[in-house]
Amino acid sequence: MCGICGVAYSHPERPVEREMLRQMTEIMAHRGPDSQGFHIAPGVGLGIRRLSIIDLETGDQPISNEDGSITVVCNGEIYNFKELRKELLARGHRFKTHSDIESIVHLYEDHGEECVNYLRGMFGLALWDRNRRLLMLARDRLGIKPLFYAINREGIYFGSELKSILMSGGIERDMDVKALKDLFNLGFVLSPKTLFTRIRRLLPGHYLIYRDGKSSIRQYWDVRFPARGEDTARRSQQEWAESLRAKLEESVRIHLRSDVPVGAWLSSGIDSSSIASLMSMNSDRPIETFSLAFENQRFDEISQQKTLKDFEVYNVNNRQALCTAKDFELLPEAVWHCEDPFTTGVEIPQMILSQLASNSVKVVLTGEGSDEIFGGYPWFITHKLLQPFTILPRRMQRFLARMPAVRRRWPRASRILRAPSEMNLARYKFIIDSGISEFDDRIFSDDLRYKLSDQAGVEDSLSLPQEFNSWHTFSQLQYLEMKVRLPDYITRHLDAASMAYSLEARVPFLDHELVEFSTQIPPSLKMRGVQEKHILRQAMRDVLPREIAQRKKRGLSAPYTEWVGNLPAFASELLSEKRLREKGYFNAKLVARLVEQWEPGKAIYGKYLMGILGVQLWDDLFMKGCKPQMQ
Repeated sequence: MCGICGVAYSHPERPVEREMLRQMTEIMAHRGPDSQGFHIAPGVGLGIRRLSIIDLETGDQPISNEDGSITVVCNGEIYNFKELRKELLARGHRFKTHSDIESIVHLYEDHGEECVNYLRGMFGLALWDRNRRLLMLARDRLGIKPLFYAINREGIYFGSELKSILMSGGIERDMDVKALKDLFNLGFVLSPKTLFTRIRRLLPGHYLIYRDGKSSIRQYWDVRFPARGEDTARRSQQEWAESLRAKLEESVRIHLRSDVPVGAWLSSGIDSSSIASLMSMNSDRPIETFSLAFENQRFDEISQQKTLKDFEVYNVNNRQALCTAKDFELLPEAVWHCEDPFTTGVEIPQMILSQLASNSVKVVLTGEGSDEIFGGYPWFITHKLLQPFTILPRRMQRFLARMPAVRRRWPRASRILRAPSEMNLARYKFIIDSGISEFDDRIFSDDLRYKLSDQAGVEDSLSLPQEFNSWHTFSQLQYLEMKVRLPDYITRHLDAASMAYSLEARVPFLDHELVEFSTQIPPSLKMRGVQEKHILRQAMRDVLPREIAQRKKRGLSAPYTEWVGNLPAFASELLSEKRLREKGYFNAKLVARLVEQWEPGKAIYGKYLMGILGVQLWDDLFMKGCKPQMQ
């Protein structure tokens, strides 16, 4: 795992300032404390901070091919590098290292831009082809690793973190107000947007080509599901479960490839427990696991339920961190690393867990991705239960949605009933809506509302596969989940929280071969009645204790309402009318009223205030260019 950055100018002979490239690289030192490297040539500069995981001695980057005409920097891991190396050696290529990354330059020699199709792993990479004067940026299929870019008349700037691009000094710092609206509607910013108008995210499964001052983007992979009717049980449940377990075992094995110790995050749920138990099966030594407990018992699943650490057969050596109210003071650091504000604060517990793990290992395996590929989130259940209502006239659906009892007891159901009937990005936004969009734009300042009104007709779009409408609605929802919330929120903040402490987080559930297999499993086996992830529970029933395999999902959450009710001095100051007016994003009087009226039962107020506080901090950290004092 690393942090990469660089620039390619539209003028081929323009020199790259080494000091600028050094600053772009240095700002990501937390991503790679082991070494740094540069490649500077006329019109181009590549930089990297390396976290050494594979080939500790000779694997430093940038890495070039035999004659130095192709150079790559890569953040991530290529898990099938041993198999690729064997094939490339047989074709006459010569290797200088035992690094997983060196296979990329030789694949490019043979296949050009299509080299990404041969990579199995997580990556954000930049490759410079000297002979063609071509820069290629590419991101892994599921968006596990981030990659940002900005293009102007001078050229293209890129980085694993957008703060690296800002350090170039070549990009203006203008806020994208539509991205800010995303934050308060959904809890995250929809790609390819960022909070900066001129900085964009490269979408998962895409690569970008920059040459002669012109750029083009191409998709090289996408998720595909069988048509409704074709997804009927071609195998029995037992056959699907056995095949799934074999695929997951193989994914865990390949994710264990490392020259440094590998641990695992462990909660009381089936996802992380599945990963840790399969790790244990592949090791004759105790597995190092790391768990999170909360001072507030309402959020503490570890102390109240048994986990793998309570069963001797799994040979687990577990360490535990405690999240307390005082940890809210980590908010500036969390916003700095996430580079976006947030509305629930789960990023803070993730950072605490990452810090604990980084004291013992450099790599952890996590359970992220299971909810996406098996439909484990609560809205999958709500959506299924509401399917019969879709045959009602729209007027009747809207009437039901407006009923006070429905809005009060089942707010998500109310939002889904008001959503467009056709499954698309617009409906998906209603389905996952965090609830805070129930407030209108009055929370924003007059100036910001005016800017939003200018863009009122500009709608977000997501290109859907031609065969999308032929899929089961459960599969359609899964597709949108994997294309939107997974890369824009789940893996985005997993990467930020782990890399803040130089920790590589690997996600076996998001191995693209496992994902492709999972799409073929019938929806009726993914959700049986209202039991989510049914097929995974069946696959792991002979591996996990029954009480863990059948345990209902309980996601990681943070006591943000408690935190908001006990604001530290820095937070109270940022929410003061004076500071709110200075920054100009919010209606200062309305925010003051929210602070006054806040009470623990009003979770929506807590989310809103967390988001507002995050934006105020973000402005200090990024618009003003300040770096927080790290703990």
